[in-house]
Amino acid sequence: MKNSNQTKQDTFQKQLKTFEKLLIGAKMAKLSSFILIGVSIGLAIRYRENNLYVMLLLMGILAIVFFIDKFLSLKDIKQKSYTQTSLVSSISKFKTYMINRKKYEMYFIAFWVLTLIPSASIHFDSNVSGILSISAYISFVGVFGYVSYKKTEKEIASLESTMEYELQLQ
Repeated sequence: MKNSNQTKQDTFQKQLKTFEKLLIGAKMAKLSSFILIGVSIGLAIRYRENNLYVMLLLMGILAIVFFIDKFLSLKDIKQKSYTQTSLVSSISKFKTYMINRKKYEMYFIAFWVLTLIPSASIHFDSNVSGILSISAYISFVGVFGYVSYKKTEKEIASLESTMEYELQLQ
């Protein structure tokens, strides 16, 4: 019996660490969004003489701020206690968070990118290779994001099935 209890505790600790890694990834997404805001602010300062560019960049900033507030908030997902039941609840909330985030993230990021196009085209002197480089970079980031979502979905599914199995054993 003692060995079985120790195994359950080890499994729970592993699940908790996996969940904490998922939370760190979500916090990194929030940090990345703040970096996007910083890029827009920097460009707005650089092109402050052109009101149209500044207004577009400010619209992009507002879109990202709204996205952060509405879809990147982790306040309801914090792990309050270290029990299996609370972990199951937190995983369920995190799964809902990821579904909502995935559903809207590309729209907000695409809108933000659109607000950058005028200032980016001036920055690169309408150089086709510069603009293509930016497009390739954005595509790379998009593919990387998609792969990250898939990996996160698999980890959440694994956590859920393991937790369900552990709770059935009790």
